[in-house]
Amino acid sequence: MKKIFVFILSALFFLSCGSAPSKSEEPAASAKTQESTGFFITLDKVDGGTFSFEEIRGKKHLVAAFWATWCEPCKQELKKLAEMYGEFSDSVEFVGISTDTEEMIDKVSEFAAEAALPFPILVDPSGNTVSSMIPGGDSVPYMLVVDKNGMIVARHSGYTPGDEESLKRELKELVSR
Repeated sequence: MKKIFVFILSALFFLSCGSAPSKSEEPAASAKTQESTGFFITLDKVDGGTFSFEEIRGKKHLVAAFWATWCEPCKQELKKLAEMYGEFSDSVEFVGISTDTEEMIDKVSEFAAEAALPFPILVDPSGNTVSSMIPGGDSVPYMLVVDKNGMIVARHSGYTPGDEESLKRELKELVSR
């Protein structure tokens, strides 16, 4: 009886990790709001140094994928983004932004190395930057697509295998503008 109870609790836990709706596209904020705020981010890279959107502003679009080490759908999404990287790397910068706490930085670094992610993995141990960008503060996976001028053009919540195909179409359209 105890084993069944533990099994059910474990199953519910794992199901809740990916329970965010599948890549629902949320409308970006109104143009007026976007124009007045734009997208600004400067965070530490897990392997040292910093990343600032200002470095690529006007040159490249950005895909910012928010994730956590405990979130299996997040890890799947990052691996799919790594596969897409070569196709878009001339015009789109990809970054993974970990929502993990400072105590988990080693696990973030381990996963990034293990998965051989070709793009920067950023960390926000305080959670201040991440919580201001994700509705609800920490619901992952969550992705922002930002044009090269700093305007958020799409928001995606959740991940289901195959979602990367719609992202590819979206990026091709964005790059062709």
